[in-house]
Amino acid sequence: MLNLLKNKKLRIWGIGAVVVVVLVVVGIRFSSARASTSATSASAKVVSLDVAQTVDASGSLNAQPFAALDWKTSGVVESVNVKAGDLVKKGDTLLALQPSSTSSSIVSAKSDLIQAQKDLEDLTNSDTARAQAAVDLKDAQDAYDKAKNYRTSLNGKTWLQRLTYTYIGPKMISVIHWVRAYADPTTIANADRDLALKNAELEDAQRTYDRLKDGPNAQDLAADQAKVDAAQATVDMLSIIAPFDGKVLSVDNQVGDLVSTGDLSVNVADMNHLYVDTDVDETDIAKVKVNNQVSATVDAVPGLTLTGQVTAINPVSEVISDLVKYKVRIDIDPPAEGTFLPLGTTVNATIQVKAPTKTLAVPISSIQNDSKGEYVWVIKGDGTTVRVDVVSGDIVGSLVTVTGNLKEGDSLSTQSSSGSRTPAAGQ
Repeated sequence: MLNLLKNKKLRIWGIGAVVVVVLVVVGIRFSSARASTSATSASAKVVSLDVAQTVDASGSLNAQPFAALDWKTSGVVESVNVKAGDLVKKGDTLLALQPSSTSSSIVSAKSDLIQAQKDLEDLTNSDTARAQAAVDLKDAQDAYDKAKNYRTSLNGKTWLQRLTYTYIGPKMISVIHWVRAYADPTTIANADRDLALKNAELEDAQRTYDRLKDGPNAQDLAADQAKVDAAQATVDMLSIIAPFDGKVLSVDNQVGDLVSTGDLSVNVADMNHLYVDTDVDETDIAKVKVNNQVSATVDAVPGLTLTGQVTAINPVSEVISDLVKYKVRIDIDPPAEGTFLPLGTTVNATIQVKAPTKTLAVPISSIQNDSKGEYVWVIKGDGTTVRVDVVSGDIVGSLVTVTGNLKEGDSLSTQSSSGSRTPAAGQ
């Protein structure tokens, strides 16, 4: 009886050195009994196959990156610049709203953006600020030096102004006299306060100059750039803008549509970077390695075969329908230009986990089974047959791989009984 319950999964790359057979059938062990008493003469040959071990998996087709772009404000659609299937570049304006149909704060952001961009450009390209800082530093130094000299002069006798009053006729007038004397406490205190102020102003001017002497300060640049970015973000609320190079998959709006914040507008994806996240059973995960080659079919496009490779294996398991599974990511090679590939469609992947090796195979019909196990009848040159014990492996179409004392080209009987049988040695 033939055991048809094999769990191995193989890919056939060739018969001998010529024929390549792609294995897409999961190998199963022989489990059903088969008996035949036909006396009709029938024979077959032992053949050699190049067999690659595989693991089958499936998942949904995705693109990286993918974006579902929605509106950030409400308004009326003024322009639609793309249609499904168009290729776009990062920064392209795909759709835009009528400015008058949105809030006044968004409209005013345009002028804010212009001013912020000008300020940033002036800071980046103009030398005016640095030149002015140098002038301010010199003026502050001169003022400090003058205040310091004056305060120093008050430490001893100095020429001081004295104000007296006199009358010329009925009119009183003031008269300034210069006298050499010691300054009074009030004059000294005022001079100290003025010197301290001039010193603080000098330090401020020095810090400003130090910040600008080697070009725009990083903090100033960051602050001005932040103002530009904030204004730009507000202005961008009027438009749907491509966030990366890619292909437009769908456009949900037409000119004149009234849209609200959060409404979906465009789906865009990079269709040159496709991938599939699959779930591989715990019994197979140890066989799978990064860079294993993959061939795949797509449910939505019959007849299409894709290629790719394993790029990541998550070592942490998940329990799905009471089965332990491991997430395996497969990157799909870019398809031919113009190929229709809907995202989300089921992809059936065959992962090659072992390189093709030469293996003997026989027709399924030649395998016999009794209480001692599986065997075949080898037809000798004189027409007699001899029993050879074998162990069946994996089904490949109408063939099954076997191990045993056989060689390529041996003739086998496909009858379940024969008129002249020779037991194997030791039986």
